[in-house]
Amino acid sequence: MQKTFEDLRGLQAILIREFGFEEELEEIPRELNELKRSFHKLDRSIQEKESTGERNSTLLEELKKEKEELQSGKEKYESQIELIKTQREYEALTSEIAQINERLEIIGAAESEALQELENIEGDLEEQRTLLGEMKKTIAEKEKEVNKLLAAKKKELDGCLKEKKKITHELDEELIYKFEKIVRNKEGIGIVSIKNNVCMGCNMLLPPQFVNDVRREEKIIFCPNCSRILFYMDEADQPEDIVV
Repeated sequence: MQKTFEDLRGLQAILIREFGFEEELEEIPRELNELKRSFHKLDRSIQEKESTGERNSTLLEELKKEKEELQSGKEKYESQIELIKTQREYEALTSEIAQINERLEIIGAAESEALQELENIEGDLEEQRTLLGEMKKTIAEKEKEVNKLLAAKKKELDGCLKEKKKITHELDEELIYKFEKIVRNKEGIGIVSIKNNVCMGCNMLLPPQFVNDVRREEKIIFCPNCSRILFYMDEADQPEDIVV
């Protein structure tokens, strides 16, 4: 059993490194991923503005066409004024002209609004396209840097996993699985000694019979409170364990 405990302590050291590498592998591309999300968000904004600009351009074309038709109709009505013979005809004609003028005012206001919005959009688009280009360059540079760091870190992780394989080939798979969970969940401490009948992982006072069972080393025993693997050492050989 002493060999198993030694292997577990060795495995614990390797697992701490392994989990550290895994965290770094997640952290390294985080900034790049944020940049990419910002890039795609800006790209969508540009596409939406371009669509709005196209709608405004189409609207301006339609307003221009309607304006030309109304102007033509107005000129036609105005040319007929001299030919009018009755007051009723005059009133009807001037009413048509008034309606055209009212519609022309509405069109003029709509044109001004559409032109102003189009001008604002084009200004925003110029600024955003410049920013998008800069972001694209930054992402490309960052991607090279990240890929280099990831490759180096994966190489370190692979080396760690090879060490792990060497030390675990004689250990029970279920024990390895449980031990990995304990080390991950217990801040890197998965195996601790008992000192003065106290678990050095959580400071829980253990029953004498339980301590005797651990001391006999007939099987792997876990602390009933913190779930860490326990082993017994004589007082003289007892190291100062980290208390979590």
